[in-house]
Amino acid sequence: MGRFTSFIRPRKSAGKKLFIHAGTHKTGTSFFQHAVYLNSDQLRESGIWYPETGLGIKTNHNQFAHRVLGIDIAAGKKNRFPAIIEELNQDTSLHTALVSYEGFSHPQAIGKLCEQKGVFDEVDLHVILAFRPHIDLAISLYRELCQHVSFQGSLHDLMHAKTARARHWEQCLHYGDALKNWRRIVPKKNIHAFSYRKISKDILGALMPVVGSDDTMSLHENSVRNQSLSAPFAALMRLINRQDLSTKVRHRLAGEVATVDADFPEFSHYCEISHDRAVEIETDFAKDRKALRRYGLDPVTDLTIDEHWRWGDKTDMSAATLDAHEALIDHLKNIDDTGLLEVAKAATKELKNAK
Repeated sequence: MGRFTSFIRPRKSAGKKLFIHAGTHKTGTSFFQHAVYLNSDQLRESGIWYPETGLGIKTNHNQFAHRVLGIDIAAGKKNRFPAIIEELNQDTSLHTALVSYEGFSHPQAIGKLCEQKGVFDEVDLHVILAFRPHIDLAISLYRELCQHVSFQGSLHDLMHAKTARARHWEQCLHYGDALKNWRRIVPKKNIHAFSYRKISKDILGALMPVVGSDDTMSLHENSVRNQSLSAPFAALMRLINRQDLSTKVRHRLAGEVATVDADFPEFSHYCEISHDRAVEIETDFAKDRKALRRYGLDPVTDLTIDEHWRWGDKTDMSAATLDAHEALIDHLKNIDDTGLLEVAKAATKELKNAK
């Protein structure tokens, strides 16, 4: 009978777990990925494996994210999970594998995983998700899109998507849809949902015990959270994005913009919308908050904005955006990249017209 054993499908290895940390976007994923990567050797010694698939893709967002892994699946290309699961099940020193990529919180990526859910039959699959108030996510996501993607729309465009590009990101704001998709491949007991508001001060301390690790993890001096641009600098980037820029140029410029923005702490008092308008928008997501309640989150304290609104109360950014532009021009004059300077100068005409 032994000669037929190669045709028998291997059984799921008892106790072998695969955790997908799927964000969501803007919930400390870069910090988490960076820290886990730096401590991957220590984790492996305790039986937790952080695969190197997709590592080394340098972007301004996060140097160590599993970008390739997520983007390939979303595009319908090669699924690398089978190889990860096979190695996990064959290595007797491992009991858990962890993959982290915030792109898995997007409906398109989750949909692709659902289509290929059979690859997870040989492992105990878990997903870790963190959520923040919808309007907080929308504003933070909007500012990052202005910084790194050729997104030319306004916050209103993102919240009320009419174009295909805006619709792609607007889908990320509907948490209930994401959870519904995850339930197609992960049992409810294996969906670990967190409030970003509650874990933001100690992301590792909150998430790693779920994976099975209580080790103290060391952090590199560069293990910092990505900071969202201020509203005035995000507005400036939106104007700059109207030019036909390559991704490389946009990323280089985004780094310089972030550097200058750090010199304007007073810009934190500006926001694209008022607190009252934000409260109105939050009411539109009552269905999502009801869905998340079933996963242990409190809609009142976890998923709505409150008196600790941190996005600022000034909505007229015209003067501040001009100041931001002048500061960026002065900064770029002192670096060895005339191309970036010309790109920034090209926004001058529209700024003056807006004034």
